[in-house]
Amino acid sequence: MSVKNLDKIRNSEFLSTLTVFLVWLVFSILMVLFVDKVLPSALTLMLSFGLIYPAGCLTIFFRLCRRYGVMWYFPAAVIASAVLMYAVWETYRAIVPNLIVMTILCLLFGCGLGSCFADKEAVRAYREQRRLKKLGEDKPYTSIVNSTADKKTKK
Repeated sequence: MSVKNLDKIRNSEFLSTLTVFLVWLVFSILMVLFVDKVLPSALTLMLSFGLIYPAGCLTIFFRLCRRYGVMWYFPAAVIASAVLMYAVWETYRAIVPNLIVMTILCLLFGCGLGSCFADKEAVRAYREQRRLKKLGEDKPYTSIVNSTADKKTKK
């Protein structure tokens, strides 16, 4: 990926949210597969889902919400995908029965802390800029007729 694409992701709220969601999804799936297939022991289970998974989830959710504030669709997507994985995937259900609760707690706590430490003015300015861009009002109005006449009179 080029730096231009990374800047595009970093500057877009939706693309950043989608990237964080995909990172969380891959992280949680890899954790489940690691505990189930690679090192299936009680110690691995306790370390993975007692320490590493909550710390990782808190970190990525905190960083997203600190930058953009809390978006209503992000927690809904994370909770829906956790419930869907729990309902469909037997390995997910068998390893940690309370993974949905842990994910929801980490999500709400990480998003809450992130929004507490967020720069409220920067988030408000970003959302206002996005709203103006959507409306097409981000460019100042310049009259075509008067602009050429003003340039001639100024010289």
